[in-house]
Amino acid sequence: MRDLIINSSAQYTLLLVVPFILAVILKWTKIRAWSMAGGLVGGILLGPAVLGSVAPSYWEGIFQGGVSEREELTHLDREQQADILAATTLGVDQNLILQMRADQLYARSISHEKWQLATWEDQRTLRNFSIALVVLVLLCGNDRRAKRKTYSDLNSTDHAPLSMSLSVGAWSSVLPGGCIAVISYLFWDASLAASLAIGACLGAGPWTLSRWEQRTADGSETGGALLMVRCGRVAWCIAGGAAIYAVWQEHGAMSLVWLLPVLLLPVMWMIPPRDGRLLRWLVDFAAIPSVVATSLVLISPIDAFQLWPMLIVILLCADARWLGGVVGLGILGGRTSADAMRLSIPLVDAGVSQLCMVTLLFGAGVLTAPLAFAIIIGALFLEITAPIRFKF
Repeated sequence: MRDLIINSSAQYTLLLVVPFILAVILKWTKIRAWSMAGGLVGGILLGPAVLGSVAPSYWEGIFQGGVSEREELTHLDREQQADILAATTLGVDQNLILQMRADQLYARSISHEKWQLATWEDQRTLRNFSIALVVLVLLCGNDRRAKRKTYSDLNSTDHAPLSMSLSVGAWSSVLPGGCIAVISYLFWDASLAASLAIGACLGAGPWTLSRWEQRTADGSETGGALLMVRCGRVAWCIAGGAAIYAVWQEHGAMSLVWLLPVLLLPVMWMIPPRDGRLLRWLVDFAAIPSVVATSLVLISPIDAFQLWPMLIVILLCADARWLGGVVGLGILGGRTSADAMRLSIPLVDAGVSQLCMVTLLFGAGVLTAPLAFAIIIGALFLEITAPIRFKF
């Protein structure tokens, strides 16, 4: 218990302080998406690529876990190699050597499984930490409102039918999520659960809008911001359902624990917005950078980098969301193509949604490291390219 408290305290301190410092530095240098970028650099520094290379024992004990089980596995490998070498030197019959190798392989599989279970158990503190951070990020989204003429002020004058929110939200979620899920399952040898998980990450829509996006949507038509935030929330609900099903395939009822923020978010939407400047500051400088770092602390960027997943994710996370919104608006009609394209721009502001979803799903062990890394880079891409969408 004492070791657990010491390790978790070291984890939380490093994952809060290092990304915070980097986020402050990047904010001072006026770099776009400084919050996510600070977490990205912090996660790489604290991950296996840097800290794991400089101080592998310390990194393994603090973040990866399963130290004693990994040592047992290493000792078993050396012992098995020595046994095979001795048997070969003594001229033992090849059939007996093959039987020895089969027995060794079975013993190693048991030891390896024991090591994986130990790392999963030791990383429980990381999962709990990421869940708490994601809840904080999602809660803060309820307070991001423009001071004047917010979409909450338009409730009394909104006459958009429910079918419109459902159509646009469904298309903006299913189009990117479905495409990436099919591609990952057919071409990247991902399991069904992993394919659904990456689809959930790209299908998650924005549950709140920034000020410039509210102005963009309201400039397209009256009540446009309210309509788009409803569509984004529909997309989030669809993606959340896919995420729960994917984790359920791996962990059963425990999926409700690892995806607790997904279940709580609709409840958060009912909380009246308030002026939470301190909460917003805490999320921008601490929570979001720490969420990114927590996701990357177990990923080696060099090993996880795969070109095609990265390119496909970057393409679909922006253009496919936008196209899905345009298709959903076009099916119901009543708008020109230019108005539909402009109105659906806010649906692309899903970088934080994508980040929260990948953090939860990678922590639950459903997403592989290459897919998780690609989605994190895609979320950073969405944040960096926001000014380009604004100019449109």
